[in-house]
Amino acid sequence: MKLKDLKKVRELEISLIKEYFSQTLENKWEDFPEEWKNNLGASSPNHFKPYLEGGLSFVAEEDGEIYGFIFAQMLHHVADVSNLVWIENMGVDPIVRRNEIGYRLLRETLRAGREQGAEVAHSMIQTNNAPSIMLHKKIGFFMDARQVALIDLQDPKLRL
Repeated sequence: MKLKDLKKVRELEISLIKEYFSQTLENKWEDFPEEWKNNLGASSPNHFKPYLEGGLSFVAEEDGEIYGFIFAQMLHHVADVSNLVWIENMGVDPIVRRNEIGYRLLRETLRAGREQGAEVAHSMIQTNNAPSIMLHKKIGFFMDARQVALIDLQDPKLRL
């Protein structure tokens, strides 16, 4: 993935986020605050840089069109692991799904991570995303029923 890819990747990622939200949230995309929407996804201006610099994020491109992406970076000293590939997000344009684009992107990220010294990889997967779960299992990921719990530590309403 290169800086020149940002605009097209952003368009694809936002369209996939909208697709996901339309299936999982009661709110409409138009109801979310603009600032919130602008910061969604790994391709947002506030999040893109570490994924670009790490050499673990890739695009699937043909004839100047981007049909898929994967955002990943190396994290260090997580639990008892020195180097961990953190896969934040990946997506494939619906018009070309089921053509192994996601498989190739994921495999390339894992290969590059291993070359950079990664010991394990962690991928964010929604529990209701059966195609993604099947893809990860095909490659050899261990799956369990855990869900990620998040908290915004900058939230002024948070009382700790």
